[in-house]
Amino acid sequence: FTTPIEQITRIMNMIQTAMAASERIFEFLEIDIEENPSKEQIMEMNEGISFENVNFGYSEDDLVIKDLSFNVKKGEKIAIVGETGAGKTTIVKLLMRFYDLNSGEIKIDGVNINNYDKHSVRSLVGMVLQDTWLFGGTVAENIAYGREGATREEIIAAARAAKIDPFIDSLPDGYDTGLTDNGVSISKGQKQLITIARAFLSNSEMLILDEATSALDSVTEAKIQRAFDYAEEAHRGQFRKSGE
Repeated sequence: FTTPIEQITRIMNMIQTAMAASERIFEFLEIDIEENPSKEQIMEMNEGISFENVNFGYSEDDLVIKDLSFNVKKGEKIAIVGETGAGKTTIVKLLMRFYDLNSGEIKIDGVNINNYDKHSVRSLVGMVLQDTWLFGGTVAENIAYGREGATREEIIAAARAAKIDPFIDSLPDGYDTGLTDNGVSISKGQKQLITIARAFLSNSEMLILDEATSALDSVTEAKIQRAFDYAEEAHRGQFRKSGE
């Protein structure tokens, strides 16, 4: 009886996995299509962003953000500090229009972001999260996801700026080495460096880091911070030379 029982056990495991996956798939399919009423495009930021008396809660009776106001001028660096659940990541989600405000306004160059096409607002932002994500493909393809049509030279320059180039060169096929889904074959720190290289390559108007260097050692983190300073100074020019 041993073999049939083992087969039944394996089949039950597969069925449970399929049921869990199907629940996620059907939940995704039932999501309403996101409304995007405005077609006006915004291509660059000239002055800065401002939050004006912003109130927001995931439910109407429980506000996460209450009467928040601040200004960030172009070229400034700011840090948002607070305890877990204080609403730090929520501020980013509101800026990228993943949620609508209860009241108040968020403006870019003095214009309410609701007046712009959502996709164009999001295209201004380069974002690196603590929880990184990679997809099945080569290292170069994962970095190039930061900007469509990027050349190999620009990809290498971004990797060097992110201090991940020596690791990539040590791989069997270098930049053409394949990664499994979500990069399970490499460490968390190496994943973060690849996503940071992706952010460098995107050369976005705004760069948001949400504990993006949490898995890096202090020496590498210091090098990355200096690279961010360089990227800010060279923002108006793309990575053109592999040595830059």
